Amino acid sequence: MTNFSPSADIESIKKKALIVTIVGFVCGGVLPGILGLLGYLKADTEPLTAQKFTKWAWIVLVICWVLAIILIIVQVVLVASVGTMSTY
Repeated sequence: MTNFSPSADIESIKKKALIVTIVGFVCGGVLPGILGLLGYLKADTEPLTAQKFTKWAWIVLVICWVLAIILIIVQVVLVASVGTMSTY
């Protein structure tokens, strides 16, 4: 039988939320950072809600990165196609 420690579980939730808050604000934008911060602030009173906020913060962070990569690829393709046009 395992020892369940609610305080250790809350600390784990807070740690994960803090990580996504920092990564979100630094690398992903405001929305993942705010969701991570909400997860951190809710960890003591509503751990399940905090886990949901943290999960959604990671999802939004990944979506932001995927969209940024797609936009960069589109921009490179557009610049390359315009750059190869001849204007004689």
